[in-house]
Amino acid sequence: MGFVFYDTETTGTDKFFDQILQFAAIKTDENLNELDRFEIRCCLLPHIVMAPGAMLVTGVTIEQATNPNLPTHYSMVRAIRKKLLEWSPAIFVGYNSMAFDEELLRQAQYQTLHNPYLTQRQGNGRADAMMLTKAIAQFAPECLNIPIKANGRPVFKLDQVAPANGFDHRNAHDAMADVEAVIHLCRMAADGASSEWSNFIRFSQKAATEAFLMEGEPLLVTEFFGFGGQKHYPVIRIGADAEQSAKHLCYDLSHDPNEFRSLSDAALLDCFANKPKPLRKVKSNAAPTLRALEDAPAWCLGNLTKSEVINRAEGVLADTAFVDRLIAIYEESKTVYADSEHVEQQIYSGFPTPPDEALMETFHATPWAERHQLIPQFTDNRLSLLATRLIYFEDPSHLPQALRQDVRSHIQSRVNFEGECKWGTVAKAIAECDEKLPSATSEQVEMLQRYKAHLQTAYV
Repeated sequence: MGFVFYDTETTGTDKFFDQILQFAAIKTDENLNELDRFEIRCCLLPHIVMAPGAMLVTGVTIEQATNPNLPTHYSMVRAIRKKLLEWSPAIFVGYNSMAFDEELLRQAQYQTLHNPYLTQRQGNGRADAMMLTKAIAQFAPECLNIPIKANGRPVFKLDQVAPANGFDHRNAHDAMADVEAVIHLCRMAADGASSEWSNFIRFSQKAATEAFLMEGEPLLVTEFFGFGGQKHYPVIRIGADAEQSAKHLCYDLSHDPNEFRSLSDAALLDCFANKPKPLRKVKSNAAPTLRALEDAPAWCLGNLTKSEVINRAEGVLADTAFVDRLIAIYEESKTVYADSEHVEQQIYSGFPTPPDEALMETFHATPWAERHQLIPQFTDNRLSLLATRLIYFEDPSHLPQALRQDVRSHIQSRVNFEGECKWGTVAKAIAECDEKLPSATSEQVEMLQRYKAHLQTAYV
């Protein structure tokens, strides 16, 4: 199976309320030889206010973002999906993509009435090259040169790691340049850290990951966090989340099971919210960093030997009453969150019904002037709202007057909101412009001043 390396440039860093402005991808074969490439930009959506900080990073000016000759956001997403489906099946790879680009790509599809899980369907897999880079820094440090900050901490930002390893990254934060940088690092990984590269490919596939977890043998899971932090856990799988079968529950073998067996249910429940935590959660569809216990360096196991880990694992699995109790209390510990009032944050509030999915396809095949007739046919209120917004964004005249006014009011209230909120607003963007002006270069000053003038007139 080949790869699709991709990257996005966006209006900001919020995975729910920002949008993609540029998407780039390169299709390679299994040996990382380029087969095809694709790139597209779109214009700014009416309800999105671009963050000045993102503008300075990407170099996208307000004039470029509002260029009417660019495709609409909807047209861009349709083109992206067409190309990615053409390239499927493949392993989809980005850099910090699991936490960001993947989420933005999902939102773009969800908000344009498409199934958002393209990278996990059609036989596709997904993986994150930043996690690969961090794993190599731990387990094959001779392969890559990882920059170090003055405080001694490693730096894993692509625009620093790629140049430190011989890539000319003068166009950093251009989506296509970033894709090329990731491929460069992956070629180095494939050549110089074959074991890590093999694991990277293997666990990009949900089925292969689940088969490995279900073997009933202890293994090592590595979790990465923050600015270069990581922890290693010897674990044994004991079950799965009752509502999310891809979320596997693994007992943390670094803890003596007797520490938990003796606790009351209330005390054990408290452990799930605090420490020590008896379980680690491993998502089989999120390319976890795993390895067999026999491949785990001794320093990953703390004060335990491999035979002690194996003995603990056997003891846990043999004690079915203990396992059942752990799983039951885990389920009790889960927090139930109320649905957000904002449609963007409702992306994971259930899958569309089959009739609604069919209606989504009908929506894309129907002339714009007639699509408003489909709005009341959706049984899912999220889809009705998204369909209404889509028609308005494409051409407001295609909506009945009442709906047109509703969307216009929604946009005005959002961009001019003055309270605490996650999305970009005019007030927040103007304040950020003023904050960045004193330290900006002359070119950036001009860019920020033009943007500030735009903000003061465009959203009135």
